[in-house]
Amino acid sequence: MHNNKIIILITFLATIILIAVGYSTFATDFTINGTTEITGEWDVRITNITAIQVPDGCDAGTPTFTKDTINFSAKLNKPGDEIIYEVTIENLGTIDAELQTIIFTEEMDGIEEINYTTSELKKDLNVGDSTTFNIMVTYVKNTESIPETKTKTLKGIIEYVQKETS
Repeated sequence: MHNNKIIILITFLATIILIAVGYSTFATDFTINGTTEITGEWDVRITNITAIQVPDGCDAGTPTFTKDTINFSAKLNKPGDEIIYEVTIENLGTIDAELQTIIFTEEMDGIEEINYTTSELKKDLNVGDSTTFNIMVTYVKNTESIPETKTKTLKGIIEYVQKETS
């Protein structure tokens, strides 16, 4: 009886060893390694501002710009005078852009004799594209008297975002 137990135990251990060897023969481990790098670059920026119309007796100042800001200081002489600034925006990056928001606000200070208007901007600004738009500063033509307050400030936001792809 004792021999039967040993034979059963040996048979049992041999079976377990065969199962383990069989499993390892038919099992495979895969190793996956990956690295991802973002190479796209967002670079939509202002590249120029120029006064393209300045009436006699008016002063367009020296407009300045950085990649995301323009500054100008117009001095109008008489009713009907209008200075026009041309602004250039370029997509120098590697990601297509689209116009999302345009907000211009005027700080009134009670003065209605100065008007700011703008021309339209290009909606899609793909890689390598540029767009120009104009800012017109006008001393209202039908003004009958010189206002006490002589200054009006314009603040604006133009926002381009990543263009959605379909």
